[in-house]
Formats: sequence, structure tokens, C-alpha cells
Amino acid sequence: MWTKRLLLSLGPALLMATSAFAIPFNVTLNKPATLAGVFGVLRPASGWATNPVAPAGSIDDGVFRPESTTWNDGSIWWDATVAGSGNNTITIDLQGAYNITGIITQADNNDDYEIDYFNPYLSSWVGLGYWPAIGGWGLTTRPYPDQVTPYPISFTASEIRLSAFQGDGYYSYSEFEAFGEPVPEPSTVVLLGAGLVAAGRRLRSRRQ
Repeated sequence: MWTKRLLLSLGPALLMATSAFAIPFNVTLNKPATLAGVFGVLRPASGWATNPVAPAGSIDDGVFRPESTTWNDGSIWWDATVAGSGNNTITIDLQGAYNITGIITQADNNDDYEIDYFNPYLSSWVGLGYWPAIGGWGLTTRPYPDQVTPYPISFTASEIRLSAFQGDGYYSYSEFEAFGEPVPEPSTVVLLGAGLVAAGRRLRSRRQ
């Protein structure tokens, strides 16, 4: 009974503080995305159909294309051999700092897809790594072969930047998702600490 009274006496302060520590969710969902470079142009006599490039916002809309969809069908695609396309990037603005604990993406199978992130504490871009080329054909979800569970990882970011290299130069992304939780504001951490201290004091007082 005393425990119930203790929690009630702490009131909204403790509830507000602990609410910042949420279950990880898709922090990229429908966040603003920006394309830099030349997209949707093919080299002469490439043999591929020039399909429309998907909107920038499709990169994080939560929708995956059917596995093995043609690489440039409903995706954000480019031909790195075309002038202005050699250093193309897709940048997702998370609109805040997040602790990321998992990532998953869908991209063309036979290329390497790089991920960088902007660390708000360092105020600089950091190379996270890349998804290597894999077997199969067309748009393929990574991590592979699971294709469902995000790859476990840990970093703090306010922006994520996607690019590609090696392979055949025909690059495409159709989806990228990062899972995590917001970085608690300093005031929230202080509030949580104060709530826990008050709880400890009340517990000791009650026992005495």
C-alpha cells in the first residue's frame, strides 16, 4: 500500500522523466529526405528501361518493394557512370538526436551500399560501414537472408546519409529504416534523477 502512495506522491515529474526512455521505434519514418547529385539518367545503350525515379520521401516511408523487383522500378536509382552521378547521396534528417539500435535497408543486390551518420556531439559526419553486395537479383533487403530483423548496432545520430560504390555502377535504394529512441534532454535526465532520489528518500523514511 505504501508503494502505491509513494508512486502517487511523486506525481507527474517521475512519469514525465521516464517517458523519454521509450521502446525503440522506426525513427526515420517519413522524415525529410534530400537527394544530392544526378538521378534517373542512364548511360547510352545501357539496355535498361528509364523508369521514373521514386520521390525522395519514399526512402523512409515504411514500404518495401517485393523482393527481386527490378533495380530501378519504384526506387531511387542512378547510374554512377553518368556525369554528376558519381557521388550521389540520399540524406535523411531525423529532426533530432536519436540513439540508434538497429538498421535495415532494401537496395540493389550486387553493389556495396554505404551508411554515414551525423554525430550531433562531434558536429561531424562519421562512417558507419556498408552493406556488401549479395547474391540474388534486383532489390534485396539487408540484412540477408533474414530480411526482417534489423541489424543490431549502436550509434547516436541526427542525420543519416546513404551512398553506394563498386558493383556495376547501377545503384538504387528503395527503403531505409533505423530503429532507436530519442536522446533524453539534459533537463529530462535531471528530472528523472530527482524523482529517483525522492523515491529513495521516501523509501528509507518509510522503513525507519
